[in-house]
Amino acid sequence: MGSARLSRVGAAGRQGACATVVFMDVTTHQALSTLHATGSITLPGAPAAWSSTLRMLFFVLMGLIGLVTLGGVVGLSIAVAAGVDVTVFTVFGLLGVLGIFAALMLLLRHGLRAQKAYRDQERQNVTIDARGLTLRGVGPVPWADFGPAEHRMVPAERDSGHVRRAVMELTDSGKAAVSQHLHPGLRKRLSPPIGPVWNRHHRYIYLPGVAGMSEKDVMYLINTARGMVGVPRAHDA
Repeated sequence: MGSARLSRVGAAGRQGACATVVFMDVTTHQALSTLHATGSITLPGAPAAWSSTLRMLFFVLMGLIGLVTLGGVVGLSIAVAAGVDVTVFTVFGLLGVLGIFAALMLLLRHGLRAQKAYRDQERQNVTIDARGLTLRGVGPVPWADFGPAEHRMVPAERDSGHVRRAVMELTDSGKAAVSQHLHPGLRKRLSPPIGPVWNRHHRYIYLPGVAGMSEKDVMYLINTARGMVGVPRAHDA
């Protein structure tokens, strides 16, 4: 079992500067020991597995669109050079398809930029203490505002299906706090909005990633801290 390496970072808050000890390269056992000994721990955040997969998907789709577009242009050029009869309708049809591909590429680029911004937020420190959970620059979210970390089938981030994610479901008080008091720009850091366009809302908090720690261990760490402060499960609250 490796030893923890401590890095003291000066964190300037809105109400003043304060020193925060961030535990780097820490094992789950060490994190639990620190949590039991001090009642709090701050760990470096990291992108979740689903976030990294989604980023790669953007690159794959952009690459495929680029290849198809290049193939269409090259194919038309070869056809013209070979003396094949190319009509005006063929040219306009190809231009129309290229226009659609260009629009798709712009949408993908926008999505990729948004995903990059989210990944940067994921790298912000994760703090667990008696007040609650701070993740992706939001918090502390009080323990009473969300349930235990667990796997759930939730609406997919980019389509109409469902995916399995590690989440913490917001309680009634949490939903009210998010919808009434949290800035709209910060809500999506908790989780993607769900529901129809006229009733977009947030039901979950996506589990934060922690550098060097598995998803299972992060879930265990958060649920252990939850038990330490004596918060009941969501359906018992």
